[in-house]
Amino acid sequence: MSRTLAAELHTDEPRLRVAEGDARTALRTVVGRPVVSARARLRFGPGRTCEPVARLLDRAIVQAEGAGLDPGLLIVADGSVQAAEDIIRVRRRAHGNADWIRSPTCAVQIILRPAGLHATAGLHATAGLDRSPAAEPPVPGPQPADLPAEPGAPGQAGAPGQAGVPGRAGAPGQAGVPAQAGVPPQASVPAEGVPAESADERVAAVLAALSDVIDPDLGVNIIDLGFVRAVAVEGRTAAITMTLTSAACPLTGVMESQIRAGLAPLGGIENFRIDWQWIPAWRPADITDGGREELRAIGFTI
Repeated sequence: MSRTLAAELHTDEPRLRVAEGDARTALRTVVGRPVVSARARLRFGPGRTCEPVARLLDRAIVQAEGAGLDPGLLIVADGSVQAAEDIIRVRRRAHGNADWIRSPTCAVQIILRPAGLHATAGLHATAGLDRSPAAEPPVPGPQPADLPAEPGAPGQAGAPGQAGVPGRAGAPGQAGVPAQAGVPPQASVPAEGVPAESADERVAAVLAALSDVIDPDLGVNIIDLGFVRAVAVEGRTAAITMTLTSAACPLTGVMESQIRAGLAPLGGIENFRIDWQWIPAWRPADITDGGREELRAIGFTI
């Protein structure tokens, strides 16, 4: 007994590590093909292959099976590609010098539908692929929370009552915590029986402890590198919003261990939590002036 599936499955990856042109070519190659054979074509040929998009099809097949759909009945019906922010890494050179490596990424979406929905005249929806880059919606830029707050402007990131919202360093309007260059906005939730001003003092103590945590690759503290985007105190837990140069950076565990050691001596802080934030991506522009001076002294060109 056969059955007709009337489902549509969307699989998205906001930062697939592939150049925009390569991703578009790969999707044009497989749109209209059964998803299983499309994946094999991208991985083994004939013609040009594209392993990153093939891995995205792997995920789409697993999601289809998890939703109770038979991948053998699905085709790649449509897709879209938009350029995303580059991934930035560090490459050390001889004589103590270093530079940045940029890897292009794309926001890629793949749409799977039952093959029977596209059998008429052999046509397939390709609206997301036929658009030229100029006709595509613009890549989202910095949101208001990422822009510097004007003095007294309501609704800016870091304003009192917006715990954990990342913003720009030194945004005014922080209750009880003096603005400091290179320090992200802070917020706090007082612990039971702890006055609000005491909680804000603990936020300042957490930031001071984080300024002693050194990135082992770059040799500069994580505050000046712009890795710490927000700090809040929730009861007796320090909630830290952080990023690194790349989501693929292997130092997340090292950072957590160093932060744990740095916060251990603080009174009133019994625990901590790191909320890793990869979008928007970290940029060299996030480094403070002091951090730039330190990097130049080490040998970075910045």
